[in-house]
Amino acid sequence: MTRDVIALTAAPPDRATLLAGLFAGGPDLRLDTTAQSAVTQLCAPDGRPLVAIEASALVRVPAEVRRLLGVVPEGPVWWTEARASTAVPEAYALARSFAGRLVTVLGGTVWPPDALTTAVVPLRTDIAAVPVPDTGIPAVDVLTPRAMVVMQDRPVVPLSTWLADALRHAADSDRALQLVTPPASRLTLPLRTALRGLPHRWVVRDERRGLYDGLSGVRLRWRGGIFGPDLDARGAAQLAEPFRAPVAGAVRQLVLQVRTRHHPDAGLLLGGALEAVFRRLTGAAPQGWGTAEPAGNPWSRRQLTELARARAPRPTLLTV
Repeated sequence: MTRDVIALTAAPPDRATLLAGLFAGGPDLRLDTTAQSAVTQLCAPDGRPLVAIEASALVRVPAEVRRLLGVVPEGPVWWTEARASTAVPEAYALARSFAGRLVTVLGGTVWPPDALTTAVVPLRTDIAAVPVPDTGIPAVDVLTPRAMVVMQDRPVVPLSTWLADALRHAADSDRALQLVTPPASRLTLPLRTALRGLPHRWVVRDERRGLYDGLSGVRLRWRGGIFGPDLDARGAAQLAEPFRAPVAGAVRQLVLQVRTRHHPDAGLLLGGALEAVFRRLTGAAPQGWGTAEPAGNPWSRRQLTELARARAPRPTLLTV
């Protein structure tokens, strides 16, 4: 499992600031890059990854930060996310110190709020005794011939660029992407939609109730390198306890699906139907859009159309 720390800064981290953050563990740690240099890994002296740091992204829509983190920035912020391995106790402290150093130099805030520190973190764990997940993908914790398993422990789990990248790798390798969270976690609508179709799955790990599918409630078990239904003696699926009875105070939600088809002519401008639905339901146009969450670009039908054209004939998945 990994733990995430996010630095929200008013200015983009430059090379000197990033190096100051990366020296949170002292000069003996190593650096590596993956995903075409979009991810920097802080590694132990023997090369074992401790913290993966994604390239900073400008979030121009403050409402996205509030939606995903509960933090209210004063304006656009640079979002720098670090994922720490829980296999090494010092890794989370390293991620905290990395983020804290960025914020100390550039101004801003750290999420979670109690993660702020700038202390040097010496590596005392016997790294040789720690197993290394040989996944090759920073977001993936367990890799089998049938599944990619990602473990997240966040109150709100978005379709981040980490997970979007894992989804692409899963599709390319004919594997299932299976996201494991505690029962208190919630998924954003884009991530719920991405995991809705089998073989992908949202796995809830409840210490009291066991494993179950977070969307259907079917009880699960790990077998053959993948999470699948835990069938009873008759071969039927079983529902987990939270899905067998209505929850007191449950809130009903309206899910609206709109499909449109367009002729790909030169004057086509996408997003008109979506904007009309937004205005009808909320009284305003969408605030932002992007290829993952946070959807940090201000709403622009022209820009999203240009992106879709550049990717054609490949499909384009956008979050709004």
